[in-house]
Amino acid sequence: MAGELGQQTVELGTVARQAAEESYLALRELVEKSRAGAEGEAAQQRSDTEKKIDLLKFIDRTRQRMLRLHVLAKWCQQVPLLHYCQQLASTLSSHETCFTQTGDSLFFMHEGLQQARAPIFDVSSAIEVIHTGSYRRLPKSVEEIGTQNTLFQDERRPTLKKLSTLVRAKLLETLVPKEMSEVSVTDGIANVQVDGEFKVLLTLGYRGHFSLWRILHIELLVGEKTGPIKLEETRRYVLGDDIERRMAVADNPLTILYTILHELCISFVMDTVIRQTNVLRQGRWKEAIKSELVSDSHRSAGQGGNNAPTQLGQDGELDSSGFRIPGLKVNYWLDERNSGSAESDSSPFIKVEALQDMQIKCQHSSFVLDPLTDKEADLSLDLSCIDVEAIILKAIACNRHTRLLEIQRELKKNTRISRSPTDVVLKRKEDHMDVLQKRVDRRGFENCCTNEVLQVRAYGKSYIHLGINIRSGGFLLQSPKNILPPSAVLDSEEALNKQSITPTEVFVSLKTRSILHLFAATGRFLGLKGLL
Repeated sequence: MAGELGQQTVELGTVARQAAEESYLALRELVEKSRAGAEGEAAQQRSDTEKKIDLLKFIDRTRQRMLRLHVLAKWCQQVPLLHYCQQLASTLSSHETCFTQTGDSLFFMHEGLQQARAPIFDVSSAIEVIHTGSYRRLPKSVEEIGTQNTLFQDERRPTLKKLSTLVRAKLLETLVPKEMSEVSVTDGIANVQVDGEFKVLLTLGYRGHFSLWRILHIELLVGEKTGPIKLEETRRYVLGDDIERRMAVADNPLTILYTILHELCISFVMDTVIRQTNVLRQGRWKEAIKSELVSDSHRSAGQGGNNAPTQLGQDGELDSSGFRIPGLKVNYWLDERNSGSAESDSSPFIKVEALQDMQIKCQHSSFVLDPLTDKEADLSLDLSCIDVEAIILKAIACNRHTRLLEIQRELKKNTRISRSPTDVVLKRKEDHMDVLQKRVDRRGFENCCTNEVLQVRAYGKSYIHLGINIRSGGFLLQSPKNILPPSAVLDSEEALNKQSITPTEVFVSLKTRSILHLFAATGRFLGLKGLL
């Protein structure tokens, strides 16, 4: 009977009918009991309180019975789902039993095959003896006994062809990262390359297993103007051995290869960027730039050198735990009065850092335009020829172009300055820069305004030139002496750099003074000095 518990079913209508009948019988019994008490003797009559208590008990029992009936009716709507869950649980249980039995059977079969496998015979030597009647590798003397690793000349070509076929088949079975730009096979050697980062030569046969990859050579392509970075022979051997062991146990060996070497290259790149920046700060740029690390790394901003952040542990394993590749922030156009202080956040900067996807990104603090394309500047870093100074100069050129372009747009809106398209022109030639370059603080080429200047017409074919100091970011005004006196130009330049006057007001004032200067010079030439 206990085994059949829960298997027998009753119709919901029968349950509802029985509940209604029981409630009706209870109510009828209560009414008859009350009526009998009213017709009996006075001593046997029940009080109103007892009648009310009996009525409340009846109401409570009926309410509980109806509530259970309501819950049962709601539950019956889920019966198909419960049946489906029971069937699903039963199916999963049977599947679990089948998988367990299959695993046990495969284990015992594996043990049996280990005992039943055939011994390893030298099939190639036996075939050679059967077909040629001799064995060319048989030593002629006892001294020649040993392993002969070199193939005969007529054996090399077919062997390399077979090895190339095996390598190609292995590459087809292996997931190749999309970052690998070149994957080729020649004479049984796979050439795997990532542009600008590394090149690796691979083949099969790691520790005698022809299903595992073996590294023949690793070459890093990241470097500077002097050439790519060279790894020491011992370090390259330890690195290659560690990568081989990791590839042997990985499902995606080429992904492991790319991940390790890519992180190593990124570490070398950031270390080179930091070192070059320190050299620039100690060299000709000096206080003109400032650099700082922008991550919680284990190094300070002043460190640098040829040692990459990726370290090799005592057991030869690559140890990168707890290390985060730092990014570098380089500020330029610092205020010379505050160049030694730490408050240079308002100055423009370049940030070079490795993102979450381990890709180097170089970005500017503000939106700048490329003077060659008039589009948003792309400050990309060439990993094969890292040049931080070139990035800084390009950022300065783009920032200078953007600032001069904004001033040009403001001046063109003023009718007192711009009445024709040639009144305000942004020039990219060095025709009018000789005088300007000679008076830029006399500090060398890094102070010049290079090849971009804003020309504003004073009158006729005479122009006032506005440039930007490449070292400090200050404005530089230049005008021939026959147009404006040098003192007026210097005063306007100083007021413009102090931001006490806008560029529009400066050029309106200079244009007016240049015309007055022209009238005065003309009057002196005509001898009208007394009249003036």
